[in-house]
Amino acid sequence: MRIPLRTTLATATAVALTGGLLTLAAAPAGAAPAGALTDFNGDGYGDLAVTAPYARIGSADQAGAVVITYGSKSGLTSANRQFITQNSAGVPGTAEADDLFGQTLAEGDFNDDGYTDLAVGTPGEDVGSTADKGLITFLWGSAKGLSGGNNLAESVSSPASEKGFGGQLASGDFNGDGKADLAYVVFGSNVVRLRFGFTVDTAGAVASYSETFVASAVNSSGPEAGTTGLTAGDVNGDGLDDLLVGGNSGTGDSYDLHKYTLYLLDTFASGAHQPVYAGSVGHGTSAAIADVDGDGYADIVTGNPWDADALPYDDEDALGGAVTLVHGGAGGIDTTRAAQTITQNTAGVPGASEKNDNFGSSLALGDINADGYADLAVGAPYETVGSATYEGAGAVTVIPGTTKGLSTGTSYAYNQGTTGVPGSVEGGDWFGSAVRLADTNGDNKADLAIGSAGENNQDGGLWSLKGTATRLTTTGAVSYGTTALGVPTAGYPQLGSWITG
Repeated sequence: MRIPLRTTLATATAVALTGGLLTLAAAPAGAAPAGALTDFNGDGYGDLAVTAPYARIGSADQAGAVVITYGSKSGLTSANRQFITQNSAGVPGTAEADDLFGQTLAEGDFNDDGYTDLAVGTPGEDVGSTADKGLITFLWGSAKGLSGGNNLAESVSSPASEKGFGGQLASGDFNGDGKADLAYVVFGSNVVRLRFGFTVDTAGAVASYSETFVASAVNSSGPEAGTTGLTAGDVNGDGLDDLLVGGNSGTGDSYDLHKYTLYLLDTFASGAHQPVYAGSVGHGTSAAIADVDGDGYADIVTGNPWDADALPYDDEDALGGAVTLVHGGAGGIDTTRAAQTITQNTAGVPGASEKNDNFGSSLALGDINADGYADLAVGAPYETVGSATYEGAGAVTVIPGTTKGLSTGTSYAYNQGTTGVPGSVEGGDWFGSAVRLADTNGDNKADLAIGSAGENNQDGGLWSLKGTATRLTTTGAVSYGTTALGVPTAGYPQLGSWITG
């Protein structure tokens, strides 16, 4: 089944908030600080949180759910997992139709107790008499995994007209106090709010925090204008995480100008509390931040899945999608080094650029072989594999990092027809709808998690391939569907729409 991805994140969620069925959840770009281990239960193995935002809970269609898959010496196992909804014990609220619990996620130790916590966005939540006002819920890590939780109050400066609270999330240490902070935005808004310095009371609820904001992240003149992506990472190497803000100008076509802008937070600790504009990075709807070239500064990769004819400028190389690497430096963006743009037509990259492949729809950076350079995983969920019968089967390309940037000549790719990868090639599986690189077996090498939101008629699924001293391996690769992970199959849950960890 081939359904071209032709919605922005803001537009896609607007459809969901009005009860329409989405064909593919665009992956929000929130990220923890590069290299941080997401460990909800403190056992030393990396864990993953996987969304099923359109899961039907009881009779509530598209109420949403989050599945936690815990790491172990052997990696991910379906036996060690949690299935969390708003009906779960200790989670505030109730699962209701079109809530989209888990549409967005961000991980970090927000209460500074040594366990990773999870911030969950529920942009379709009705609050009081306001429909689709939205909600952010903290779930607290512990030796037994995630448990309990409390809702984060909406900003007192947020106008009553804003809806979709928590529509975008990202976590990082923005003020240098060693604790995780939270950046968030509402859908359709151009205001990014930063909350930092969280304290909690004896009951574990957030008791206090400080707040600032980026007031003019994007042009807000058009009907589809707004902030459509948040990613955190220390680009200028000063020990504070910076914020990459993706926005849509909305001045013409609803997907005409998705552009990322970097804000430095180096004045944050001194009390100025105003992010410093550091320049525009590039076009795209997805992003990841990590040190690709090993120079001590995190680099920025943006994914632009749109075809050339959908853009307002002449960029024929974007046919089928493209990714762009921009190098970080002491000033934020290193302007002395040229950006590197890669498509499936770039020499050495498997496949070929074809219309609607959506190459770059999802991105992840992580060190697969422990050589000190972050490698890039690129999802192309609408890639045709083999004959036209398998349109939208999906594929994931891995491009290794080196001192010179991304090494296209040593890149390689996977789909469900690759030897050793569980499953089989089917049209409409959207293999690569989400990707994540994280060490889940404690060997200091990043393993690749792949979401396939369209698997089995949009039930969805999760795949995991392990890192080695050379590259990823399909030996011991595993996959888990909705049944194995306890996700109800009624409706269209789209498990694997987004992965964080």
